[in-house]
Amino acid sequence: MADLTFMPGSFFDNVDKFASSLGYQNAGIVFELAMIPWKSVEDRDAFIMGVTQDDVKGGNEKLYIKRDF
Repeated sequence: MADLTFMPGSFFDNVDKFASSLGYQNAGIVFELAMIPWKSVEDRDAFIMGVTQDDVKGGNEKLYIKRDF
């Protein structure tokens, strides 16, 4: 089984940020935007702030699952 982690810029992180910022009622667009290969989390966050005219919402790095490999 694949080991999936919740890391900055991952699909799960993108879904969290887009769903929290755009609203869960916009699930269709949230998943489409989460699949875009953003160059960086800063680019993604700038896009979200440009669309919402508000700060990015969602979890932060302190909540990510830390794994020692």
